[in-house]
Amino acid sequence: MKIVGFPIDVSQCQDGRIVRGLRTRQTLLQSALDLIQAGDIEPSATAIATIAGVNRRALFEQFPSLADLYSAAFELAVGRAFDGNRPVEAAAPLASRVERLVADRARLFEEWLPVWHFAERVRGTAPAVGSGLVVLRRRLRERLAAWFSAELESLSPGTRDVVLDSLDVAFGLDSWMNLRQRQRLSPMSASRTWRFTAQAIVQQALTDPGRGAAAA
Repeated sequence: MKIVGFPIDVSQCQDGRIVRGLRTRQTLLQSALDLIQAGDIEPSATAIATIAGVNRRALFEQFPSLADLYSAAFELAVGRAFDGNRPVEAAAPLASRVERLVADRARLFEEWLPVWHFAERVRGTAPAVGSGLVVLRRRLRERLAAWFSAELESLSPGTRDVVLDSLDVAFGLDSWMNLRQRQRLSPMSASRTWRFTAQAIVQQALTDPGRGAAAA
């Protein structure tokens, strides 16, 4: 048996305590993520333990501190976010790639809004969560570079950086949050507006990169 979310195979383990401990750990992490998704952006140890069906002592046997649990839960959420990613299809027509990226990221970012608020709230007390945010942004940027590799590879290094920065803005989580929470658009309206904006930036950045870089 392999505990979901952990690269630990305990199929050959004969020690029931280890298996039970790993199961308890996974249950605690899932309970924390369930609370976060429900809107509790800083769940307490008591709340997490209650949802998991264990006592606080069992929680702190698995995690030295609440900050350690927060960090592990965020790491698990990041891993899951990328598990379901559509394979990169860099050879598809540009318009198709934009459509797919908007659809995929709108779904992902909508699910991630509560997790993002949680991470921003606890990053001061759980520094590993702050580091995880940096990793998340980097991985999202790397995915963009892969999706638009055909166009980016034809640019000079300086122009490539400017163009990738523009794409990062167009397809970034901050852009989605602005549409959903500041402008208060519905997911459908936000997706439509985001698609239009992203297409405009992509066309400018990738079809006339020299002009865009010069303006920047």
